[in-house]
Amino acid sequence: MLSTIHTVDSIEVITRFRKLGISSYDVGSVLAVSIAQRLVRRVCKDCATQRPLNEKEIAEFNAIAKRFDVQFNLEGATTYEPVGCDNCNKTGFKGRIAANEILEVTDEIKDLIISEGSITDIRAAAYRTGYRPLVVDAFNKVLEGHTTIGEVKKKLAY
Repeated sequence: MLSTIHTVDSIEVITRFRKLGISSYDVGSVLAVSIAQRLVRRVCKDCATQRPLNEKEIAEFNAIAKRFDVQFNLEGATTYEPVGCDNCNKTGFKGRIAANEILEVTDEIKDLIISEGSITDIRAAAYRTGYRPLVVDAFNKVLEGHTTIGEVKKKLAY
């Protein structure tokens, strides 16, 4: 079954189900994957100007990398400055792109859910199996030239 539930991230789905009165056994038995997404505005390729990352932006990338134990390739990295033109209604942005995170419910995570393990323990297990939060994907979208750090900061709490 595919369903939608509003939470801050893919792991908090477990908390929401528990608060809805669904037993931890039932959640652990049926939940296979949880995906969270936030839509961020896409820079307008018709008017945006490319520029190197500044020191403050590099510091933000490094803080995210350290916090979530990931690496970003910042060698020669650039970003875009939204300008505004007739094609984007003078906003500097045109369209949206999704920043995503995926929680795959492994056997370890399933056991933690069923045994009513804490969300902290479940999150730690998820990190061990490759889970990365929305903000990491969003910052990768900045490096790929799809959006800006300012847009990411507006849409995600991190």
